[in-house]
Amino acid sequence: MERIKIPQDAETIISTSSKGDQSKWLIGNRWIKENTLGYENIAEYVAYLILDCSTLPKDTFATYTPCLIEKHDGTIKEGCYSEDFRGYLQEVTLERLFEANFESTDDVLNNSRYSTEDKFNSIMDKVFDFTGLDVSKGVSQMLAFDAFILNEDRHTNNILFLFDTEKETWKLSPIFDHGLSLLSDIKDYPLGKPLSILKRKVKAKPFNSSFSKQLALYQGDPFIRRSLLLEKLNEAPYELGRAKEIALSQLRDMQLQRLIID
Repeated sequence: MERIKIPQDAETIISTSSKGDQSKWLIGNRWIKENTLGYENIAEYVAYLILDCSTLPKDTFATYTPCLIEKHDGTIKEGCYSEDFRGYLQEVTLERLFEANFESTDDVLNNSRYSTEDKFNSIMDKVFDFTGLDVSKGVSQMLAFDAFILNEDRHTNNILFLFDTEKETWKLSPIFDHGLSLLSDIKDYPLGKPLSILKRKVKAKPFNSSFSKQLALYQGDPFIRRSLLLEKLNEAPYELGRAKEIALSQLRDMQLQRLIID
């Protein structure tokens, strides 16, 4: 793995997920993230491989590469890096977008009278009102991808929009942040336990805790190329461990076959 040295004067940025804090640094044009729960770096890489083997345009998802992180005190940790896709654009999470318009996603997501589809449509309608963007297809496809990788961290701060302050235009950001997927948290999902049992424990976000119900929101075409993904997984220059095993298991899952191109 490539080794990246963190300069002594580099600011440590604490990124908060649903499971705790993770240290990351912006060095030049790279975001470097440190593993804290297990094999988040490999989960990010395998998730990226899946997207790279899909029909999605290359500019619609972030690229992740595993690395070693050398801190200024000499300690070395595993992690990964990605390119900073923001450029000069201002990032606004889904949660902050609602707050900026004096509303809250909780009012929708916690409404027990709403079905999963009701919640999704209500949030998407609000996004259109706030930005002029119809992102229903893109977000539902992201949720389908999340079902494939068992992403348990797609909270409302991990759905991101980019705002051009000069042109006053919006766009949905590339798909990013898959560290808490593919059972990467080895405390909650211990190594050596049967995948069939562990997979049943994982909860989805944000519209329903069921991956199946969020998967049903996507009505588009299949987009993951099976043969290309098998080739990429087998030729990967890193030890992929359980993340590869889970990806192969998902390729066999009958419920997910409508996402697969044979």
